[in-house]
Amino acid sequence: MYEGLIGPADPYRYLHPPPALKTTDRPASVHMEVAVLSNGHSPAMSPATTEKPPQAQLLAAEDSFVVPPGTAKLVVSITAVDPPAVAPTGGVVDGNVYDFRVSAAGSDLPARPGHRVTVVLRNPAGVANPTMERYASGTWARLETEALGALAGDSYAADTGAIGDLALVAAPGASTGGGTDPFVIVLAAGAVVLAVGTLVALRRQRRRPPPSSGPPRGRRAPTPRPRGRRSRLGSGR
Repeated sequence: MYEGLIGPADPYRYLHPPPALKTTDRPASVHMEVAVLSNGHSPAMSPATTEKPPQAQLLAAEDSFVVPPGTAKLVVSITAVDPPAVAPTGGVVDGNVYDFRVSAAGSDLPARPGHRVTVVLRNPAGVANPTMERYASGTWARLETEALGALAGDSYAADTGAIGDLALVAAPGASTGGGTDPFVIVLAAGAVVLAVGTLVALRRQRRRPPPSSGPPRGRRAPTPRPRGRRSRLGSGR
């Protein structure tokens, strides 16, 4: 299934290229409509930008968003936007700021209370261990961030109870911008989506408390067959 899908990562696409780069291709965006399920729930979704690996992706399970009664479809968008004037708490924005939205009839939908979605962002190569932060109401909030490894090349995931403007942030003094993305082994966008979704599911499974274990059930030894009756039968022959 993966034959012919190995190759280099696309160079990072900046909305505003740093001075060291004259220009880059414009970052890809997502704008799609998804149908609401028959039970009124928002569907499971994994929209991603089309770079390889994607520079931005949203992973949401079924019923992750509050859907108004009577809603038939949702609009999902992921767009690179201008960074806010307020600097992040953890340093400087590394790459693009992305605006994530799920809306219905022009109104943004909040995540359902108690539900969390996963945001995946890729950063330009050369900065290790950035953190993801979310900007809202004039302030940045840091999210617990996890690297996805070589398969998705310089990509990081974070669970959040709200979407909006999100970015990867490099620590103060880290070199950002102007780097060249190295050649990495990646899969096509669809395979990366599958791999990232699987990794997130496994990560969440590891966070669950282990089930209570009862006493070990040993294997019963087979009951020996009585041999006396066989002997008597044999003696009567």
